[in-house]
Amino acid sequence: MADKKFLGELQELRATLTDMINSGKPPLEIVLEVAKMLGEISGEESFYRSTREQILSIYGLAFKDEFILDDELGEVKSRLEKISAAYENPDFTEEEHIRIGYALENHRKEIERLESLKNS
Repeated sequence: MADKKFLGELQELRATLTDMINSGKPPLEIVLEVAKMLGEISGEESFYRSTREQILSIYGLAFKDEFILDDELGEVKSRLEKISAAYENPDFTEEEHIRIGYALENHRKEIERLESLKNS
């Protein structure tokens, strides 16, 4: 018989799934939340990242689903803010600033790419 903690986590998963469906959440948002919870329950938190990347590839990039593109755009913008703050930090060496500068440039290009996919 399964332990009480596992059964409690399954109950929480079922309740979350039911609540999301009843509140009209987008199907891909539901899938991502379930993947996140399954990864936590199973101890494989990389399951969420892997599932998210697969969904982004198919539904975001190929099918241009707005929810997925917005989600990815938010992730990239969030990283850009952190990288920008790091770039301003005088504690980094010149070489580190150059590397951080490349990351800034690549994130800005990725934001442009995602925005153009959204608008096409």
